Amino acid sequence: YYKNLKALDDVTLNLPEGRIIGLLGKNGAGKSTLMNILTGVVQSDRGTIKFDENWYPHPTINQMEAAGIAFVHQELNVVNDLTVFENIFLNKEIKNKVGLLNKKKMIAETNELFEKLGVEIDAKIMVSDLKTSEKQLLEISRALHEDAKLLILDEPTTALSTTEVEHLFKILKRLQKQGKSFIFISHKMPEVLEIAERFTVMPNGD
Repeated sequence: YYKNLKALDDVTLNLPEGRIIGLLGKNGAGKSTLMNILTGVVQSDRGTIKFDENWYPHPTINQMEAAGIAFVHQELNVVNDLTVFENIFLNKEIKNKVGLLNKKKMIAETNELFEKLGVEIDAKIMVSDLKTSEKQLLEISRALHEDAKLLILDEPTTALSTTEVEHLFKILKRLQKQGKSFIFISHKMPEVLEIAERFTVMPNGD
């Protein structure tokens, strides 16, 4: 039934370095499809991606992660049964000479990362004990620890209070000054107008 459905048609998205753009459009407009193509999750029928002076005609997930693109989904991808620092180093654990986990070093590096970002989270507590806003910051921090240059934030403020949104925006602005770029997807127009400098509107997959 959906075999010949065209999700996107002649879409162009430009994002200068160190900018925050708002990606707008109603449900079904193709925002998620476009972001999945950008991150290599979905293959496009035609077109190409240029990122950081490199061309990606058929991007894969591994290629785009290595290039420095991270997708922070609305359904947060954190492991509640692990500690904060274990989430930061998930699948990239630091080990000592005999192959044992070097927890002291991972905790120290996590604290250093949080201090740099202005994130106030205890590296040693369980993720299940974090508030939603803190889990959001944890996932952003993990992406930045992996040296992400572009972060896609999908409805990042849905479950946040006004104060938590303000704190998140302060961190995004700080990271922007460091040259990080963001695609901010949201239906909350006042927030998009506050945080974004440019806007891309997808009215119907165009």
